[in-house]
Order: sequence, then C-alpha cells, then structure tokens
Amino acid sequence: MIQKNYANLSLGQSHYRRAGSGPKLVLLHPSPLSSIFMEPIITCLRAHVDAIAPDTPGYGNSDPLPAPVLQADNSLAPYVAWLDEFVDHLGLEPFVLYGSATGAQVAIEFAKAYPHKVRHLILENAAHFESSEVQGFQREYFPSLATREDGGHFMQAWQIASALFQWFPWYAQDEAHRIGDAAKLPTAVIHATAMAYLVAGEDYAQAYRRAFNNERVERLTPVAVATTVLRWSGSVLKKYSDRFDEFELPSNIKMQCVQGGAEARLAALQRIVRAVVA
Repeated sequence: MIQKNYANLSLGQSHYRRAGSGPKLVLLHPSPLSSIFMEPIITCLRAHVDAIAPDTPGYGNSDPLPAPVLQADNSLAPYVAWLDEFVDHLGLEPFVLYGSATGAQVAIEFAKAYPHKVRHLILENAAHFESSEVQGFQREYFPSLATREDGGHFMQAWQIASALFQWFPWYAQDEAHRIGDAAKLPTAVIHATAMAYLVAGEDYAQAYRRAFNNERVERLTPVAVATTVLRWSGSVLKKYSDRFDEFELPSNIKMQCVQGGAEARLAALQRIVRAVVA
C-alpha cells in the first residue's frame, strides 16, 4: 500500500507518497502533475527500495513556496532549497534521486549543489533545447488559467491536456510536431492531466518555466555524481533528448536507450534502480 503523508517544513507543508523498504529513492514528477504520476514507478520498485515521491511545492497537495522566496530568485534554486529541507526532514540521505521533465531539472541542480547526498542520479524526459526554442516556449506554452466567469479556464485546461499527447510543443499543432494520437488515450488520462493544471491554478507555470530555462546540456555536464539518462522511443521529448548524442558528456553520465512503450520503459527503470542499489 502506498502511504500518503505531509512533511511540515519551514517553506510550507509538502505532501508525499511512500512505499517499500531498503535504500532510499526520491522521485520528482513533471509539472504540472503531482506524485500520483509516480505511483506506477513506486509500485514497480517498492520491492527493492523505499520510494518517496513528494509533490513539488505548488503542485498536487503541497503548499506553494512563499512568494518572496520565488520573487528573489528566478532559477530552480528555491526548489532545490525545498528538496534539501525535505530530504533532511525525513532523514533520507544518501539516496538515489530520480526526476522526470521538470523533476529532472530540479534533480540536476540538486545533485550539483549537494553531490554528497546523492547516491545516483536518474533522469528521464531530460533534453537539450536551443535558446530560440525556449523563447518560444516562454511566449506560447503557458496561457493563463485565471478563473473566468464563463468557466473558460476549464476548457483551456482541457485543450492543453489533450494537445500534450498529440504535439510537442502542444501549441505547434502540425505534422512536424506530432507525437501521438490523443484519441488512443483513455479520456480519464486527459481528465487527470487537466485536473492537475486546475489544481495548480494560476501559478501552474512557476516551476515549469524555470525548468525550460534550465533544459540545456551545459546545465547537465557539471554534474559530478554517477548519472543515468533514460531515453525511450515513446517519450514525448525523444527528439530533444537525442540531441545529447551531439555533445561530449563526462564519463560519469551514461545513456540508457530503450525501444518500446511504457512497459519497456518501466522495465528498464527497474533494471537501472536494481543495479544502482545492489
């Protein structure tokens, strides 16, 4: 059974899910989702590790970071400081750190700031974006979800959630950017994604924007801890993750490439984690 709890931190309450026993594994989710996204991974790995998946501040059931903290630094540093307090509060170090998308960028910055606390870094849906692409993301990717009297924010969240599974970036709705077919997805998946946007509310882009700014190879290469980057053919970001092959990465950063869908990806992640904690 996956347990749910709260950590009372100086930066607010942080909700988290936890299951299993043994070596510690901290799981950081994409934005604007929550730790519920990590439940399949927790279920898969709970026999091998003590898996802890927090909701990033401002997402799921975690309090947002205080406004002065966010206003003082436009990088991911406030989220790194939160994660440091969270793992210290639960006494988790040393631990394996996994991050996907936004979670991967927070994990990268944490591993650089606190390498002695990270036993191994596992990244998924990490990529390299060009500056011009990031500028486009910052302009177009984050329409307002401020509440409207006509309920238009509900429709906006649904449109984004549906488009996420068809194009990347979601607003570039042409064949060149097509990644999938939302019609093949259960409506419940789109609904859960739209609800994550609505739960995060008007500030859903706080960590998201910072992660996009961080998503470049020069932010990854200074990582000194042992790192595995999981790349799989079904990833939304595969095209951009494959750009890592164009760069010379340090020997501590290894690529693990997997062909197949979600099941193959989960099996590969299980193999990586089992090897790391053996």
